Amino acid sequence: MRRHLLLVLVLAVTLPTMAVLIVSSFAMIHQEWAMEAVTRSYVEDLAENVASWLNLDTPMWGGDSFASLIKKLRVFSWGPSLPGWVAVVTADGKILMASPGVSNLAAIWDPRIPIGKAVEVRDRKGDRYTIAVYPLDGGNHLVIAAVAWRQLIGPMLRFGHIWPVLIVLMTLTSLIAVWAMWRWLILPLKKMVTEVDILAWGKELPEADDPQAVFELGRLRRALYRLAKTAIERDDLRNRYVHDVVSVQEEEKKRIARDIHDGPLQDITAMIQQMRLFNMNHHCPPKESRHLKLAEEAAQIAVRDLRELCDELSPPWLDLGLEHALTELADRLARHNGIEITVEVEEQLFMPSEVVLAFFRIFQEAVSNAVRHGKATEVHGDVSLIDSSTVSFEIRDNGKGFEPYKSYEELRIQGHRGLANIMERLTTLHGEFEVKSAPGKGAVLRCLVPIPKDNEENQEGRQPRSGRTK
Repeated sequence: MRRHLLLVLVLAVTLPTMAVLIVSSFAMIHQEWAMEAVTRSYVEDLAENVASWLNLDTPMWGGDSFASLIKKLRVFSWGPSLPGWVAVVTADGKILMASPGVSNLAAIWDPRIPIGKAVEVRDRKGDRYTIAVYPLDGGNHLVIAAVAWRQLIGPMLRFGHIWPVLIVLMTLTSLIAVWAMWRWLILPLKKMVTEVDILAWGKELPEADDPQAVFELGRLRRALYRLAKTAIERDDLRNRYVHDVVSVQEEEKKRIARDIHDGPLQDITAMIQQMRLFNMNHHCPPKESRHLKLAEEAAQIAVRDLRELCDELSPPWLDLGLEHALTELADRLARHNGIEITVEVEEQLFMPSEVVLAFFRIFQEAVSNAVRHGKATEVHGDVSLIDSSTVSFEIRDNGKGFEPYKSYEELRIQGHRGLANIMERLTTLHGEFEVKSAPGKGAVLRCLVPIPKDNEENQEGRQPRSGRTK
């Protein structure tokens, strides 16, 4: 009911008005039919009665009796007791006697009018009359009774004609009101609802104003515009904050990698050299020489681990481009995790350094999640252009899958930072993130990132190329 409330309101305004119009129209039509029947009966009775009175006074055109004179005075001098008039005419229409008010007989008289039956006629002005004719004196004379509708039911008729006009005006007013409500209230409100449903909060702005809407809806739209603008500003502030945090993290990783490389790594390397020099210059017994060899091997393992740590904190392959960076990362992760990892990057796909770093970290995080949580044995990454302004990075695995979460902020609160970290990376690039997964069906992570304008001209003449390592 509430879902269709607007339609119900429109029908509640329109249907009663239409019902009143229809009922009033039928009532007026039936009233007019009844008045026509009454008027016909009246003039027929008037003509018949006068003819009967005059036929009683015989011979009426020679010597008139006293009773005949009285009747003539009452009917033809005073007129009928009700509106109308009566006249005695010859067969050719010449008036012999008439009651007061007979002034338009010539305009309505027609010899073809049937005898004994009332009919409606109109004069030259269009006025309506009901007229009845009865024979007198064997048909040599005629009694004509007539009534003008204007005299008989003039006020009632005029009001009756005005009433449908008033009903029509009321109906038109109601329809205009419904149309105005639909145009300036309902349609703008439906438009606003549709716009809010598809509005990407924090990214898009609704229309600031709607000139077709009523004042109150205009104020509501302006308030909605301010809220959307505030959401964009807040999202921009959050994006800048995340960007700064990620930048600080990367700088800190570079600093730590540099300190490890210039500090402990160099010290352990120097220690290895000292042990080798000592072993060369001093002939140690086999037992001491074996311990020295084991210490040198342990130091070399530490050097290797520290270099891997430095490479992970600050990958040196990033300067070689996206394809080389992801290929090298896939090779290292495949060897480290003992799984098959493939990566495919379109040739001559030039990406800015921040995009290369973001994709590198996203792929690193996605593989780690697929191995640790999904128990995947195969991971495939695919970087391709969707159009001239958007690049897609899709990562698939054959793990056990999961139910995608609606809010990755909850994952961060619960301590699961993998997908939340990926979203943070994409936030710094103004990208979009989509996850498709189901239990037992693996997972697909899709990242969409807009390409900066200055890189669009470098995306032509591409051929796919893949790297595969196990």
